[in-house]
Order: sequence, then structure tokens, then C-alpha cells
Amino acid sequence: MKSLSPYESARRELVMTIVYMAVITFQAIYVASKSLSAAIVIFIIFQSIGVLMLRHYIRKVKELNKGQST
Repeated sequence: MKSLSPYESARRELVMTIVYMAVITFQAIYVASKSLSAAIVIFIIFQSIGVLMLRHYIRKVKELNKGQST
């Protein structure tokens, strides 16, 4: 298996974070039919984690992209 460059790895992690956030959204919608308060808690907690991950990976991709261009 070919090893990925740090830039490609960070981009892949960014995409996986977006997929993670989408899955959590659909899970919260599914749980909402059973318990609205549980769905709200799940959505807020896990989306907050997702936003922090997104910020981290976006910053990482920008730094690596800047490093590649110079």
C-alpha cells in the first residue's frame, strides 16, 4: 500500500470528519422520533466535537498547502 503524503492524509481526514458529521446528523434525526431531548443532546455534543475536528484539519491542510507552495 502506498503511503500518503501529509497533505493527502490531512485532506482525507477532513473528508472523513465531514462524513462523520453527516452520519451523526442522521443518527440524531433517527433518535428524534423516539426522544427529542436525547436527539438534541446527541446532536449538540457530537457536532461540537465535529466542529473542533474540522477546525483542526482545515488549519492543518492550510499549513501543509502553504508549505507545499513555497
